[in-house]
Amino acid sequence: MKPSIEIPAVFLTFLALVRKASSAVFLIISLVSLPISKAQTSPPLLTRQPPLWSAKPEQVGYDSTVFRKFRAMVGGDEVKVQFLDDQRLALSWLTPDEAPTHVIDPAKILSHLHLSIVDARNGQHLLSHEWRCTARGVNLAYIASGQWLLSVGESVTLYSPSFDKLGDLQNVGTQPSHTFVSPSGRTFLSYVTDPHNARSAELRDSGTFAVIDSWNDSRLDKARILYSDVFALAQISHPGRPQQVYIREIGGGSWKPHLPPIQGSQPTGFANDDTLVSQRGHELIAEIIGGTELFRSTPPDNRLFLSSWSTAATSTRGERFAVILDRMRGLRNGGLDMYPFPSNDQVIVYSIPQKGAIFSVKVKGESPWPHWSSDPVWNRIALSPSGLLLAISSNEGVRVYALPPDEQTNR
Repeated sequence: MKPSIEIPAVFLTFLALVRKASSAVFLIISLVSLPISKAQTSPPLLTRQPPLWSAKPEQVGYDSTVFRKFRAMVGGDEVKVQFLDDQRLALSWLTPDEAPTHVIDPAKILSHLHLSIVDARNGQHLLSHEWRCTARGVNLAYIASGQWLLSVGESVTLYSPSFDKLGDLQNVGTQPSHTFVSPSGRTFLSYVTDPHNARSAELRDSGTFAVIDSWNDSRLDKARILYSDVFALAQISHPGRPQQVYIREIGGGSWKPHLPPIQGSQPTGFANDDTLVSQRGHELIAEIIGGTELFRSTPPDNRLFLSSWSTAATSTRGERFAVILDRMRGLRNGGLDMYPFPSNDQVIVYSIPQKGAIFSVKVKGESPWPHWSSDPVWNRIALSPSGLLLAISSNEGVRVYALPPDEQTNR
C-alpha cells in the first residue's frame, strides 16, 4: 500500500490562481488577435422630449383636407417647410382657385401659392404672402442672400425679402425635388432646351442668376444630378447594368468617373459643399469627396431604410443633416392586388462633427388601410441654419424640436 501524500492547502490555492491567470492571459491574447473593424454608429433611442411647440394645420394656415383631390405640390411637398434663420420658419402650399372636378393638366389649374412665416421658437404668426400661379412645377426657396427664389413651370423669379420682383429667367426648368437650390442656398441648377431639343445644364448664382458652370453632354440627358457649390455628381442608370457615376468640380473641368471609397455604396445627396452621403443596403455613409470616410450609421431596426434623399434636410452651415426612414407595411396578396409599400416611420438627425446620429423621433406613416382616413398621410422636414432646430410638417400639423448642441451630445 502506497503511502498517501498530503498537499498543503496553500499550494493548492497557488495552483488555482495560476490556472485563472493563464486563462485570463489566453483570453486577452485571443481578443487582441481578432480583426479590428471600423466603428459604426447607431441612432439614439427615440426621443420622449416634447417639441418646443406644435400646431394643428388650421392654426398655421393650411387645410390638409384640400389635398384629397388637389395633389399639386411645392417642390414635391404638400406643405414645404424651411427655416429662414434660427428665429423664423416658413411654410408654403398651393390651393386651387376652384377645386377641379376631375384630373386635368396641373398647368391649366389656376392656383395660389401661400407663404406663412412663423416664429421658430413658439409658432406665433409673423407674416403672410401669396402669389397667383399655375399648379405645375412650383417650387420656392429662401436663399443665402435673404431673398426668395420662385420657380413656376419654365420660369424662375427672384424676389426681395419684402417680395418686390428683382429679376426673372424665362424658358428654363429647375429640379422638381424637395429643394432646387444647393445645401448652402447660394446656387441652383437650371436646364435650357434649344430649338433642336438639345438640353444643357447651367449652375447659377441664386442671387444674381450669373452662370457659374454649364455642360451639354448627351450622356447626362437622363442622369440624376446631385450638386453643391463645389461639386456636381451624375448618376446614369441602365436596366441590367451597373450604375455609372461621374463627378465634376464646379467651374474647373470635365466629367470624370467617380469610384466610391466603399464598394457597393450608392450616392444619395450632398450634406454640404464636399460631404457626400451614400447608402449601402440599410447603412448610411458620410464621406468627403476624394475618399475620406467620416462615419457609417445603421438604423436601430434593420427593417428601416432611406427611400429617397428628396425628403432629406440639411443645415445651411453644413454641419448636420436629417433623413426620413421608411418601413415596409402591408400584406402581399396578388389575388387581392395587395402589396407592401414604404411608409414613413421616423426622422433621424446626423451631426458631421459628432460623426453620427444625435436625435431620432417617431412620425406617423401611411396606413395599410387607407380607407380608415380619407386624408393623404405625409411628413416633411427642415433643419435650421445652425442645425439646432428640427421642424416637421405633416397632414396633422407642425412641430419643432430643440436639438442638442454637439459639445453636449452623449454618444
